[in-house]
Amino acid sequence: MGLYLNPGNEAFRQAVTDDIYIDKTKLIALINQRIKRSRVKYICVSRPRRFGKSMAADMLAAYYGKGCDSRELFAGRKIEKEESFPTHLNRHNVIRLDIQRFLFDELHLDIFIDKVQEAVIRELEEEYGGYFVADQYGLPGVLGQIYSSGPMTPYSPESGRKKIV
Repeated sequence: MGLYLNPGNEAFRQAVTDDIYIDKTKLIALINQRIKRSRVKYICVSRPRRFGKSMAADMLAAYYGKGCDSRELFAGRKIEKEESFPTHLNRHNVIRLDIQRFLFDELHLDIFIDKVQEAVIRELEEEYGGYFVADQYGLPGVLGQIYSSGPMTPYSPESGRKKIV
């Protein structure tokens, strides 16, 4: 588990033990429905200020992210009753970025974004090894290469690189 790639479930574990926690795990069922649609590549979960975006992101990272076992964390919650519950539980690589952290100092924003991109790319290298080449497009370029590589296949001399699961 990394800081950005598959950050684990500890942040959500802390949230559910708080006295003011309200079960919003039905959001996962809605997202699972969207994942079924092959054309859906991006999902935006927006909410007003101070209405739980970070908690929702922590919940989604805990549910989808590889590298941790969150079954017991979701036991007794609304999502557990959904048919789709076991389908995606801890089976995806998740990148969690807290944009608010980027905005702490506008004078150094470009430096901070560069450092975050470098850190995420390093974590992706640990997971995907030589399956991509870091390029001038930074993190978006790396993610584009990973996305376009498709399912993992043996090394191909024609393509010069492996494909990714």
